[in-house]
Amino acid sequence: MTIPDQLGRQPVLPILNLADQETALRVAEALTKGGIGTFEITLRSATALGSLQAVRKEFPDLALGAGTILEKEQVSQVKDLGVDFGVCPGWDDELWVHSQELDFPLFPGILSPTELTHAYKSGCRALKVFPVEPAGGIAYLKSLIAPFRSMNVKYLPTGGIGRDKVAPYLEDEAVLTVGGSWLTPRDLIEKKGFAEITELAIASLSLGNRNS
Repeated sequence: MTIPDQLGRQPVLPILNLADQETALRVAEALTKGGIGTFEITLRSATALGSLQAVRKEFPDLALGAGTILEKEQVSQVKDLGVDFGVCPGWDDELWVHSQELDFPLFPGILSPTELTHAYKSGCRALKVFPVEPAGGIAYLKSLIAPFRSMNVKYLPTGGIGRDKVAPYLEDEAVLTVGGSWLTPRDLIEKKGFAEITELAIASLSLGNRNS
């Protein structure tokens, strides 16, 4: 699996939930104005595939991800839309095998040493750790991955990581980037505060040591 180059250069991966096409386009525009090159839209609503399609068309240079992939057919759908990578909340053998058959970069979710071991033995070298903050945050992540340091696995910790908690994660070289829905807050979207989302994007690029 080839990880999109932009992911490793960007401290935070913005995650957008429950957005229609128009909103997704406005958010994508705001984020790119702020220097963001990678963006994830989750498949948590009936409008998500349409939003991904619209953003793909209008922002062809954006590394676009589809989150909350739960079904095998969703892997095929987002691949066909030209989405660059996918993210799952948990591990699913069928989804992983299908993504490899399609040569589609997928970040399955894990939260335990047993799941991590299974993922590694399945050939996966890039994993989402979710939900990391409720599980214990950076201390938990370090304890989880400590026995696996020699395996050269990269991690995408996600779940409850606010702006003030990003930097400690990025200090660990095994962390590829950090997922963050705080870049696309519901209150700003509802009041169409897209200029403020651009400001959040600019601020996110100075976190940790991943400034692109």
